[in-house]
Amino acid sequence: MKDWTFCPRCGNRTRLAGDGKETHVECPACGFTKYDNPLPTTVALVVDGEEILLLRRAHQPRKGSWDTVGGFLSGTETAEENLVREGLEEIGCELRNLKFAGSYSSAYGDTGLVTLGLAFTCELPPDAEIVLSEENSEYAWFPLADRPPLAFADGEAAATELTSRTSSA
Repeated sequence: MKDWTFCPRCGNRTRLAGDGKETHVECPACGFTKYDNPLPTTVALVVDGEEILLLRRAHQPRKGSWDTVGGFLSGTETAEENLVREGLEEIGCELRNLKFAGSYSSAYGDTGLVTLGLAFTCELPPDAEIVLSEENSEYAWFPLADRPPLAFADGEAAATELTSRTSSA
């Protein structure tokens, strides 16, 4: 929010405002207000039994870290439609049996973008052949209880919660 120094509507200086937190900027001249609303993203917890599919990021932010399939929603798609699209784009497979697992706040690396990850458990078709896009350098299946840390807080929280639910079942 600190980057919003000048009003995009009238050009006057803005001010930070909020209830003890800097939750939005206001323009005292024209009344323009910009809230620090999170950007919606998806997190695909692709599971096969007790294993989870993870992808190694080929680009920043968090290049080289393990991550889930997922991404930013466009303005016209549902979270489920986004995950199906991201699955086709990132691994060349249609994700199936999507079940909502929870929502988790995060930040997109050090970009300053605040996100809200909508996590789903899902599966690949039995005959799926994974073909990675340029977004990722490799993929691997990991035991849920023994996986590496994930690139972003939303994916990490969703995978941790899934592991807890699976181990206590």
